[in-house]
Amino acid sequence: MLAEFNVLTEPWITAVALDGTEREYGLLDVLTYAHELQGVRDPSPAVQFGLYRLLVAFVQHALQLYEFEDLEDAWAAGRFDLSVFEEYARRVGWHRFDLFDAERPFLQTPALPGDTDKPKSVAVLFYHLPTGTNVTHFFHAEQGDHAVSPAVAARALCSIAPFMTQGGAGYSPSINGTPPWYVLALGANLFETILLNCCVMKVGGLDHKAPPVWASDEPFKPKAEKAARSLAEGYTWQPRQVRLLPTDGGVCTYSGRPSPILIKDIVWGPGFKFAGHETWMDPNVAYQLDEKRGTLPVRPREHRQLWRDYAALFLARDWEAGENRFSRPIIVDQLSKLKEEGSVPEDTAEQFEVYGMRVDQAKVFEWQYERMPLRTAILQNPTADVQVRHALDLAEKVARGMYGALKALHPHEGAGNPQALAGVVRQAESQYWSRLQYVFETEYLPALELQAPEDDQARKELLERWKAALRTVGWQCVSDAIGAIETGAEALRRQVEARNRFARVLANVLDDKAARRARKGGEVA
Repeated sequence: MLAEFNVLTEPWITAVALDGTEREYGLLDVLTYAHELQGVRDPSPAVQFGLYRLLVAFVQHALQLYEFEDLEDAWAAGRFDLSVFEEYARRVGWHRFDLFDAERPFLQTPALPGDTDKPKSVAVLFYHLPTGTNVTHFFHAEQGDHAVSPAVAARALCSIAPFMTQGGAGYSPSINGTPPWYVLALGANLFETILLNCCVMKVGGLDHKAPPVWASDEPFKPKAEKAARSLAEGYTWQPRQVRLLPTDGGVCTYSGRPSPILIKDIVWGPGFKFAGHETWMDPNVAYQLDEKRGTLPVRPREHRQLWRDYAALFLARDWEAGENRFSRPIIVDQLSKLKEEGSVPEDTAEQFEVYGMRVDQAKVFEWQYERMPLRTAILQNPTADVQVRHALDLAEKVARGMYGALKALHPHEGAGNPQALAGVVRQAESQYWSRLQYVFETEYLPALELQAPEDDQARKELLERWKAALRTVGWQCVSDAIGAIETGAEALRRQVEARNRFARVLANVLDDKAARRARKGGEVA
């Protein structure tokens, strides 16, 4: 079937205006009006971040933003010039932005002999649709029943490079491996957001010569090993062979809207295998600097709330590997430098969105999207990193101690039954971290913001208040857990043991003098 859908002009990117209204734009229009828009929107966080990454790659390559001076000049203009992007598209080849181009379909791979012999359902493009081993989230149709419009398919293609997971033999994950946390710097409008995420800082051995996929003439070879030579190439990495197969129109099963073209099937297979971990660092990703395992992206973990990685994501600036060493995203460093040089107004609020998807191989468990509470004074405080890391480390130690104490509630501490009291312990841990998050965001961070970097006494007082919160919240959660257990002489004895264990934890971890006195007197808190 002959079909055409050029992403430069056809509406497909949903964006929100400053007055809150939403509509779909083509790529050129969304950039033309970027200074009048809040940002892009999509129900799927993976797609939403993918759209931002596409806009960043397009703008940075079109405007050749590779030095701080380039970025500063673009910022000073206050808006994008449509004619520059139109000229760029003509230079690259207008047809390369067509989803169904015969030679270089946009964000897809060229046709290969026999690639349509075993088509896949278009549902494999969507992490939140049930396919294969993926759990069913909100759509309860069979995967073969899905048929989507070109606009919907185009948005889904944007999520492949940042979020594609391991997919079985030969199906390698994308450039960052298991999807990490992605930190997006936000401006006052879409124009500023795009520029704040155009990285002009030096990244490893990368340069800016290799173009994004739509401007590349490199042949596609399934399963070929290669490294990313530039950020643009990394942002548009091709971990999959993919090509949309258009059919006659109807109603899009995803949006519920009529469309003159629908896509039910796609070509789907192994793509490039990434082999450049020694040079690649994603500017929107924080890294753990591990001496033995190398540089590891900070990723979502089960039962671990995002705020617990606050220091790693926004404050840590370690340069050498070691135990518990982290490096925050380069894009956060860049924003600080832009402020220091006066390129970005000093009173501009630091705002960040964080995107993540927790997976196991090809199975998606959950995706996350949060705005993090950040303050300029905290990011500029040279001791904030050490303080926050220490505070969160104490919280982790108290949590581990609480776990050990609550195990004493079960006879023989659950020996032979690893799931003993699992529900009670999990509930206590969930309450503990939820209550601490409230204290961290409403008390700890505001106090840290007001702290003068040279004020040692303020640091000591803040630490003591945090210890008091750990003590209070910890005891609340232990008491709630104990209250859920049956009574009786033996049960009461185990409850006393659990309380005594937790008192010892607080005494050791928090240097809790009150707990030490209570222990000497034979009492518990």
